[in-house]
Amino acid sequence: MPSNFLELQDTTGIMVRGRFVTKLKLVPTITNFKKQDLVLQKRFPTPYHDYKENNLSELVLEFEEEEATVGSKEITQLSEQKLSVAATNNMASCNNQYPSLRDFKELCPPGGNHSIILYTTSLRGIRKTFHDCNTIRFLLRSFRIMYHERDVSLHLEFREELWKILGGKVIPPKLFIRGRYIGGADEVVGLHETGWLGKFLEGAPTHCSNAPCTGCANMGFAICSNCCGSCKVFTGNRDSNDECFVRCPDCNENGLVKCLVCC
Repeated sequence: MPSNFLELQDTTGIMVRGRFVTKLKLVPTITNFKKQDLVLQKRFPTPYHDYKENNLSELVLEFEEEEATVGSKEITQLSEQKLSVAATNNMASCNNQYPSLRDFKELCPPGGNHSIILYTTSLRGIRKTFHDCNTIRFLLRSFRIMYHERDVSLHLEFREELWKILGGKVIPPKLFIRGRYIGGADEVVGLHETGWLGKFLEGAPTHCSNAPCTGCANMGFAICSNCCGSCKVFTGNRDSNDECFVRCPDCNENGLVKCLVCC
């Protein structure tokens, strides 16, 4: 074969071998991977900062909001401290204002020298009045004491009795403790909040049981058995044989009589 062909073959072989070697060098090895992993493990992710326009103004606004929240917390703490101080001052003033039951006006209803009497109404026409009566009734029952409730809507004499004691057409509820006039719902609730109502009720006889009365269900009145609540009874005249109805002498204007069990 001619020498030119051999030389061309040798040069092509060298060229092919050189390309193959360079390709082998470009192939990544395991050591290279390990080195790259180590390098990647050593590199920590850089924090990402979102640079926007007017970042300074936003930071100032955030700082002002934080200061406002801290200031509001301090203001609430100061207000709570002031409220606690005011409560203690109110207690102290209340102690000076109502040291004993004798400071209340002496207005004794019939049979109320050594008992607790509450004038109420069971009518629901005026919601506030009915709610106030239930409030005082609930407070007295919570102390588990015995008291006498006089419903002015069930018995006209109770209403006239209350108006005569207080000297005017007053609206229930009205509370009397051992011949002393305590007041209405606002006064009684205020005394209860300051802790004086419980002190005024000390020594009162306690309630034996929570069971209602078997005769009137704690209403204080029962239906008249003579007229059955009609306030009229039938009478006849033997001489003239006349029959007529007369007013029942046993019941009140509502056909009710006082309970014989609890009253």
